[in-house]
Amino acid sequence: MKIGTNAIQSAPSKCVISLDNDCRVFVIGDLDGDLPALKHELNKVNFDPQKDFLFCLGDFVDRGEQTPDLFTYLQAINAFMVLGNHEHLMLESLLSNDKAAYKLWTENGGNWHKSISSEKLKVMCKALLSKPLSIVLEYRGYKIGLSHTFPQMWNWNNYPNDKSTVVESLLWDRDVVKHDKIISSNGVDFSIHGHNSTKTPFWVGNSYHIDTNYYGGKPTLLELGEVIKSISLK
Repeated sequence: MKIGTNAIQSAPSKCVISLDNDCRVFVIGDLDGDLPALKHELNKVNFDPQKDFLFCLGDFVDRGEQTPDLFTYLQAINAFMVLGNHEHLMLESLLSNDKAAYKLWTENGGNWHKSISSEKLKVMCKALLSKPLSIVLEYRGYKIGLSHTFPQMWNWNNYPNDKSTVVESLLWDRDVVKHDKIISSNGVDFSIHGHNSTKTPFWVGNSYHIDTNYYGGKPTLLELGEVIKSISLK
């Protein structure tokens, strides 16, 4: 089913962020509207939004009825967010009146929106469009790619001009996991993604896939410094 990209056109394709080596940086996979699960994981690591940073890999909306509260909380703690395919469906459904998107959205966890005012949904959509499709994070001497998913061939320094190709590649593609192979991933030392549901996180080449919420029963929260340490020891 082909989903349009009219609404999501204005979302940035990439954001480059540099963080101080001394801060703690966390990355979390798909949250599926589950605010208690997020708070539980953050409490376990004594997350302090005044000192620590959190990156969310998309699909924080849908399935959970607390989607609006979760999004408000993520904004309150200044979390960095990239868009996932569920955010894409939401934007095209509400802003572009894309009937194919709406059908797929409501069949896959989007019905929470029916209990929210249209004004609040507009505010959410406007905020979502300010979020990028991907982030390249510079931290502790590494360049780390963060996106909901990515294709078998990708250059983090040189994105396609066609926005629909970028959307399909970074929000929907499953070929890396389907074929267990990366052909090329240039411009970062490693990357981290959600989207492909799994019971436990796994590596394919230099890409780490951590969407454990659906099959594993809870989201995976990584401390990026620990991931870098494990890589440097290999």
